[in-house]
Amino acid sequence: MPAYGLSDTCAVSTYFNTIYSAEIHLVEGNRDESMKLYYEAFNSEGEEKIIFIKDLHNALMLAYQNGNTGYFEKFMYHLNDYDVDSSFFETEGYEDLKDSRFYPIVRSFFANKIDSHRNSPVCEFFERLTILDQSIRKACREKYSGSLYYFCGEEIDLLDSLVLLQLKDYFEEHGIPKESEFCNVLRYSTPPYYLIIKHNLHWCRSEIIEVLKNQIGKVHPQVLGDILNYTYSNPCNGRDPENRLGLGNYFRLEKSLYAWTPPQELIDTLNQNRMAIHLDSIEHVHKKIIFQEFNPEYILVLGFNIPIIEADKEFIDYLKEKYKDIKVTEVKY
Repeated sequence: MPAYGLSDTCAVSTYFNTIYSAEIHLVEGNRDESMKLYYEAFNSEGEEKIIFIKDLHNALMLAYQNGNTGYFEKFMYHLNDYDVDSSFFETEGYEDLKDSRFYPIVRSFFANKIDSHRNSPVCEFFERLTILDQSIRKACREKYSGSLYYFCGEEIDLLDSLVLLQLKDYFEEHGIPKESEFCNVLRYSTPPYYLIIKHNLHWCRSEIIEVLKNQIGKVHPQVLGDILNYTYSNPCNGRDPENRLGLGNYFRLEKSLYAWTPPQELIDTLNQNRMAIHLDSIEHVHKKIIFQEFNPEYILVLGFNIPIIEADKEFIDYLKEKYKDIKVTEVKY
């Protein structure tokens, strides 16, 4: 039975520090330096290779936009580890791919790619667990309209607890899978256990978070940060909500982004909390979210960090007026 163990802190720090440097160089327009840093991050000599799909996507997009087929081919090599197909490139930013000199590289890659994920034990287990997690919610929606927890709360609570127990047993026996071991990986993927854990946090079951904290490198810091932030903002111990990681400073009203930075006197403390789980600084993530708003072909920050506020038109109009001073209308740091 594998121990959960601690992540290789040196390898994890090296990977994320290099990726964050690559991202900030991209944001600031130093694209050649950014490509070099992505290459450096992906080709670490560490025993345990760390690569996340969103980083690989960003590196490929950067090489494509820069017209650099050499780096593009080098980055493509790492896609061999993932369950992806040619639809990976049928996304925003690649509209002219078929008319470019990059297309033969992509076509040849997928013609020769070996599919080693389908029907793997990891894929089969998490597919079953996801179906189980969703089954009671699907059944409740088909019968009732309104709050699932109001009509089916007891049943959802029970099933969620059973699904979490299976997840914990799996992690204890096999460890946490790397992102590349899952099926149907998308450029903005979150691991299939993410939603299961979030569902159980609703019932104040948070003990599995300690396992995730020790596995950064298999768990992305943004995924862990969102899970932790959920516990801080929906505390089960009766305390007031907290914003220990500086999340929650971004949201959408309809198609517009609204963003602000925390008060200066809080930033050092927030950055220390972020550094503890290998998140980048408040200052840099702010720049990246603004950049991403005007360059949506990149995914520097996963979507759950920028929630969409939904309400009736009257309330949305009220919020637009209230927050008009923080509406993002240009690249401005």
